[in-house]
Amino acid sequence: MSSSNTPSSTLSSPVLKPLKLSTPKPSSPKLTTPKLSFSLGGDNSTITTKPSSAKPSSKLSTPKLSFSLGETITKPSLKPATWSPSTTPLVLVKRESETHDSMSFTFTSADQAQFDFKPGQFVTLAVKIENKTHYRAYSISSVPQQKQLRLTIKRVPDGLVSNWLADNLSIGDSLSALNIAGQFNSSDCKHKSKLLLISAGCGITPVMSIAKTLLAHNSDADIEFLHCARDKDNVIFHDEMQTLLAQNSNFKVQLLLENSDGFASFSADDSTNEKTNTRALSHQTGMVSADVIQQLYPDLNQRTIFLCGPVGFMKAVENIAQESDFDMANFFQESFTPAADNKQQDQIASGATEASVMLHVPDFAVEAEVIRGSLLLDALEKHGVPVIGACRAGVCGSCKCKVTKGSVKSTSTETLTEEEIEQGFVLACSSTLKDDVTVALS
Repeated sequence: MSSSNTPSSTLSSPVLKPLKLSTPKPSSPKLTTPKLSFSLGGDNSTITTKPSSAKPSSKLSTPKLSFSLGETITKPSLKPATWSPSTTPLVLVKRESETHDSMSFTFTSADQAQFDFKPGQFVTLAVKIENKTHYRAYSISSVPQQKQLRLTIKRVPDGLVSNWLADNLSIGDSLSALNIAGQFNSSDCKHKSKLLLISAGCGITPVMSIAKTLLAHNSDADIEFLHCARDKDNVIFHDEMQTLLAQNSNFKVQLLLENSDGFASFSADDSTNEKTNTRALSHQTGMVSADVIQQLYPDLNQRTIFLCGPVGFMKAVENIAQESDFDMANFFQESFTPAADNKQQDQIASGATEASVMLHVPDFAVEAEVIRGSLLLDALEKHGVPVIGACRAGVCGSCKCKVTKGSVKSTSTETLTEEEIEQGFVLACSSTLKDDVTVALS
């Protein structure tokens, strides 16, 4: 009620006493009953019983707010979207040389999603070269739950895809991918808080992802890192290991070089270390052996081993562990090593002879004569069967197919279940032809 409606002091008749003003309580049930909803910031001209002595609600004087009392206000989800390789390509944002023959490629997702994977796993890329798509698997060297994915790729003699990427992939280019997979990872492989990470050559790639993730999220981790290389020019991630060493007291690095000439000036320049606050990497000259392992790691049996490198190197380390009575339940190795295309694959099929067998693939009308002992994957690709050979090392499972008649000799069944093996499924990249075979893709 406005001041102009205040009764005059000359009106004293008793009949006017009921009009005597006091400070009444708000009588509108709409303002006191929370069960009723109305909009703040709307038209409040219908509220006429509010006396002038009552202080107006601050909510009613803020027209910018518009919501209803009694409604549930849901906060937007803050969880970032996860990259989907089946729908979103990778976009190259950075490329940098690690050594004279290895390079790191850093990608983002085209939709800026984050990458969810287990440290140690690999991703399968689809690379189109001269109008033909080739599939290859590369280990991830970055850490999960980030918006960047880093692959560190080494040139391979006669390697079609690895060399093409190094020579042709430019900033802004896009690549398609199939999936992220791999049983060699620090999430599924149960490990102790004390670990020994061992790598050689480009086998450092998944091991670096494991080390960086553990250091970032596991303060109890006690990590020893042994990396073997030919010489100083072949030490991948040298500067990155120096940085990790300087930042983490629970991380130690030991290099084992076949030839360490000139390494001291390469690693331990005093002035550089003072400026960058990094420490020189400890190194020895020689090859991996039981004596070296026992000397460097007297507490070996208290640790979990993660190992990745060339096949011969991993076999040597495995033998050393077994001879040291190491509990092999705490021993994990990645059997995936970069395979060269064409020529090296021909060498892998060392049992090939001039005798021939017949290859039948009814689903694709293929009936061809091939050399006995040759790789099934090679034979399928040669005759236009659209099989995906990504890792070409019997690890990723992308080339799984079913032998419905005849037989092959397989060197890896790593991703196959016992039931699949009984049903005749094989990995084409790890199987050689023994006699006439009929194959179905599934």
